[in-house]
Order: sequence, then structure tokens, then C-alpha cells
Amino acid sequence: MLQSLSPWWRRLINSIAFGALVIVVTVLGYLTFRAVSERRHGAATTAEAPAPEDATPLFDIANFAVRQERSADAERLTVSLRIRITKPGPLDAYVYVLARNDHVSPRVWAVWPTQGPGGVVTSGGHLRTQDPASGEAVTLSPSWTRISATLDHPPGRPPFDTVYVYLVDPKGEILLARPFAL
Repeated sequence: MLQSLSPWWRRLINSIAFGALVIVVTVLGYLTFRAVSERRHGAATTAEAPAPEDATPLFDIANFAVRQERSADAERLTVSLRIRITKPGPLDAYVYVLARNDHVSPRVWAVWPTQGPGGVVTSGGHLRTQDPASGEAVTLSPSWTRISATLDHPPGRPPFDTVYVYLVDPKGEILLARPFAL
């Protein structure tokens, strides 16, 4: 079809087609650039946006420290930390500190405060909250509360590898279960 046209018309049609192709490629490049730019700016705006109030954790834990003590007749693990509530007003709760080693059989565990038979820890070393009042009673507030726990370690057994800090409300609901690797 183009062969029946004069050479001048063929050059004109080829130039228009080439120009249209350049415009299409330029528009597609611009649209791609805008989409990528909006995605980057949208992600940056989302990251810079303040977190909703519900996303703020209810508790802050600081200065977590562990010290192993050994004497000729006993081994102990001393755990200390500070905890506070991030919302205004007091909160009554019970604290448990549980140290475990799940990589040995039978499992090694200890709990503070020390529990009698049928206490809050199962034979596998897991917390059950049927009697929350057997824990250490604390009233948390926006100011820091210091917790110091001493857990007896069975002599000659492998060391604990994880310490869990539990906060339980008076109804027995677990408010916080935070593991700390040793």
C-alpha cells in the first residue's frame, strides 16, 4: 500500500509513525515513573505517620539483667528488671518469672515466686493461671517498678536458656508474656 504512494508521502507517514511511537514510549515511561514515585512516597508517608494509639504497647520493660550464682551446695539465677505501664493510672497485676531449658529431656525449669505442689506451672514448665494471686502482687503505674527474682537451679542440670516474664491480671488473664533469651 505504501509503495503506491510517492516517496514524499512515505517519508511523511514514516515520520508520523515514528513520532507517535516516541510519544507512546515517553508517556509509558512517565506513567511508570509516577507509579514508582507514588509507591515510594506513599511508603515513606506511612512510615512517618504516627502510630495509632492502640499500637502503643501497654508495658515497657527496661534494664533486664540476669546473674548466675553458684556455690558449693546450690545454684541460682537472679533476674532483675524494671517495668511500667504506658497508660495513665494504676494497674494491679501479678508477676511471675519463669526460667526454662526446653532443649533437654526432661525439661529444666524454675518459677518465681516459688510455688508449692500443684502451683501455677505445669510439669512441662508452662504457666497456667488458675490462681493468679500466687504470683508477686504489684501495682504498676507510669513510673518504673523494680522486679528482682531469684530462681533456684537444679544442681548438675544444664543451664536455663530462656527467661519468661509474665504479668497476670486478678482474673487470671495473661497481660504480658515476654521471653528473654539467655
